[in-house]
Amino acid sequence: MPIRTDSLLSTIAEASAAGVSVKNHYKLVVMGASRVGKSAVIQRFLYNNFPVKYTPTVEEFHSGEFDFNGISITLDIIDTSGSYEFPAMRRLSIETGDAFLLVFAVDDAASFEQVVQLRDEILSYNNKERRSIIVVANKADLSSDSWRIKRELAETLVSIDWELAYVECSAKDGRNIIEIFRRIMLQCKIPYELNERIVNKQRRRSLPVHNTQPSLKDKALLKRNSCNVS
Repeated sequence: MPIRTDSLLSTIAEASAAGVSVKNHYKLVVMGASRVGKSAVIQRFLYNNFPVKYTPTVEEFHSGEFDFNGISITLDIIDTSGSYEFPAMRRLSIETGDAFLLVFAVDDAASFEQVVQLRDEILSYNNKERRSIIVVANKADLSSDSWRIKRELAETLVSIDWELAYVECSAKDGRNIIEIFRRIMLQCKIPYELNERIVNKQRRRSLPVHNTQPSLKDKALLKRNSCNVS
């Protein structure tokens, strides 16, 4: 099946040639309450589709290996559970993450409160120097009457008080999905250029797992299904 690429890293080779230091493995952790659309945001970005049926996530692992003229970059995306039934798993994801998407739904005020709590947990448990956090307001396609969070309040708190990036999006219609990942790459100091091409020879492999560390068998499988871009 053809998979959307919208390559995050299409200028990695140029960056390397220019002498820019580029890390070769990034872990993006997607967090938020249940039913806010975390998995839908990931699905829309990776495969350009929208899951109609809701399926609760325990934890799902997506990984893509990109080869840019001999420069290999691996992007792992951890889709975490929206419940608090797995605190040890959530803490491990926070401690090991390089970047975080904190997703809330504009029609669910409680989901924004959970973003506040998750942001506090990230600040407590993750001490990485280049840690990146983006707050995402999903379901922005809904009418203004459906919003349960004041847009100005959310944006002011995130952008001014927290000094973090804030993006309104819709996984349903694809609005601003690329912008979310563009912001992540910029904050992680990865030089890149997004575009809207489909490159059929590029493939991604998604593996559902129950922890943030894939097994040796899974790693071997991911290696065989790596992406090659020239």
